Amino acid sequence: MAKRIEPCRKSPEERLDDLLSGHREASLKNEGGKYVARAIASSDSLPNGVKFFAYALLAADAEDEDAALEALEMAESYLEVARKDLGRRFTKELGELRFLERGIALRSDRGEFEEALRLCDVALGLGLGEEYERKRASLLRMT
Repeated sequence: MAKRIEPCRKSPEERLDDLLSGHREASLKNEGGKYVARAIASSDSLPNGVKFFAYALLAADAEDEDAALEALEMAESYLEVARKDLGRRFTKELGELRFLERGIALRSDRGEFEEALRLCDVALGLGLGEEYERKRASLLRMT
């Protein structure tokens, strides 16, 4: 009888590496959003911490504004899980993500200043720095 081949089990960090490298490569062809959307749709077993990064990348890269805002909402729903599950890796990669920046811009463009301010507060709570302090101050002048 043939020995059964066990499926390859990757750690959440390895899955994150795959996602980030695939996104980076696809972004060179301006297809980062499409890559991440396909990765989300085709993988029903992405670890929740990795789902945060997938949705955050999609929020930053989606061509459709409504899709970007939906992805932002999904990313936020997985944020605490990613922080807990990926620890230092979460902190290391977070600064490279542009999902909150895109969300703030879209909400501001739509006149949804309270929501844009909330996103600034999320960014500040994550320690993302002065850039978001300035955005917040600018938004406060608009309200």
